[in-house]
Amino acid sequence: MRRLTTALVGLLLVAGCGIGSGSEVPAPTGPVSTVVETNEFNPVDVMFLHMAVPHHKSGLEIVKLAKDRPVRADIKNLASAIEVTQLSEVDSMLKWLHDWNQPESADDDPQLHAGHGGDHSTSPEAIAALARAESGDFEKEFLNVLIAHQHNAVEIAKLEREGGVNPQAKALAERIFHSRTGQISQMLGYLE
Repeated sequence: MRRLTTALVGLLLVAGCGIGSGSEVPAPTGPVSTVVETNEFNPVDVMFLHMAVPHHKSGLEIVKLAKDRPVRADIKNLASAIEVTQLSEVDSMLKWLHDWNQPESADDDPQLHAGHGGDHSTSPEAIAALARAESGDFEKEFLNVLIAHQHNAVEIAKLEREGGVNPQAKALAERIFHSRTGQISQMLGYLE
């Protein structure tokens, strides 16, 4: 039985590597996306981006606070990963708005988001209070603020998942929904 397994593995390796075929397997060129990009969009797609961009920007303010504060290495690593991800997502969202000939932000009408549960951003006051937190309290306060912030990201993503039509925006909403849900779970574990 062992000889048969070894022979099959060897055969699969030879077949997979293309030995003897004279052709080389090209190197991967980056992540493969299955989303067909279009410029089709509806008001929900635009609203999602208008909500998500400032939400991401306030998230960036929050995670940058962990860089020079006394928090565990795991939390610093999570904050750094969130920063990289959200910078990339903001770039994509602003590009889509530009491609759709839409403004980068919505009007400052306080009733603008009333139909879907209000503004989901973390307030500047909450971020300022976190920045002033004492060293001994900072980690717990940081986690609580970021958990609430990422929960709001999940809520924003749900709106796009349910009513958007643009494939890129819907794919981003799906990633946000799953990644932020995972981050919340991870951070809740840090609070235990």
